[in-house]
Amino acid sequence: MKTILIGGKVCTPDKIFDPGVLVLDNKSIKTIENKSKFIIPKNANVLDTSGCWILPGFIDIHIHGLLGYDCMGPDLDQVIRKLPEYGVTSFMATTMTRPKEEINSLISHMASVLSDPPVGARCLGIHVEGPHLSPERPGMANSEWFSPLTTNEVDWLQNIANGLVRMLTFAPEEGTAIDVIPYLIEKNIIPVIGHSNASYELTKDAIALGLSQATHTFNAMRPLHHRDPSVVGAVLACPSIVAQLICDGHHVHPGAMQVLLNAKGISRVCLISDAAPFAGLPSGKYNWGKQDIYIDGETSRLDDGTLAGSHALIDAGFRNSIDLLDLNISEASQCTSMVPAQSIGIGNIKGQLLPGYDADIVVLDKNYKPLLTIVEGKVIWRATQ
Repeated sequence: MKTILIGGKVCTPDKIFDPGVLVLDNKSIKTIENKSKFIIPKNANVLDTSGCWILPGFIDIHIHGLLGYDCMGPDLDQVIRKLPEYGVTSFMATTMTRPKEEINSLISHMASVLSDPPVGARCLGIHVEGPHLSPERPGMANSEWFSPLTTNEVDWLQNIANGLVRMLTFAPEEGTAIDVIPYLIEKNIIPVIGHSNASYELTKDAIALGLSQATHTFNAMRPLHHRDPSVVGAVLACPSIVAQLICDGHHVHPGAMQVLLNAKGISRVCLISDAAPFAGLPSGKYNWGKQDIYIDGETSRLDDGTLAGSHALIDAGFRNSIDLLDLNISEASQCTSMVPAQSIGIGNIKGQLLPGYDADIVVLDKNYKPLLTIVEGKVIWRATQ
């Protein structure tokens, strides 16, 4: 049976069909057209989306958890179940720095969950963020557990993850980590610079070797100075590298976000949530990675004020990109769906509303808040009226 979304504003890469019709056939998008020309077939499952926006589902390639559930460990199954409430149809389950024996156990749990995942958002793999970071730019991570990236470390991680590591954030200046980039690419792992104190020159060398993304650009990295452009300068200057950006209104000033967009263009800026496991919970004191975390309703911080992940999910980042950066809805959608899909090599099947693409869809109300989430053709979540 075909599922038909009818009457909403359907956002495709080239135009907005308003009112439009989106026809799904099993797991894929079949056709997109104007409502005025469409005849509803018999026995179709019709969803009236009049007055709503229909977009490709959000893809969050950097998220640690939400609502008290941590991606890193057995609670990953709950993350998968809960993310569709925020319009997320696909994501990368992101880890954090922990002692090596804990990483062994927790990533093994993640691999176990992903061997038979529950119904929900599609987990595209594991994004390892730590322990291969710079002690100079630790963010909230405990630098006592840091170590430089080596090929042996890559093999260890892939072994405990059953080959599910798809992205790895590291500081290329630590030890001989820069030399590991070709090995990561050989193993189909996306190399990402982050928590790095690298120079402009070393970052450019890493990009030449295949470094392709920057983790939460501006945050936990050596900043731009006119005589020391550093990591940020290299990210701004090099067209090939995709800049991940937290658009929660707290991690990065809107002016700096605008500089990034102007320098990179929409097609190279990927919005991420970097949501902490307590994103979405009430204000209070929590514990993450053996550290106390304080939530004030808007941010997640250590007791010294250091930001500890984000308290906002990607749907909030989508709305912020419209409100703070004056993006139109198509541009905001590119940054939350198309760019992340393309940046991890699945832009030919996900991230856009086009015939033949996976039927991963979010329906938003007039205030851009999720009403309905469809993953591979199935309605996974809908808002209660």
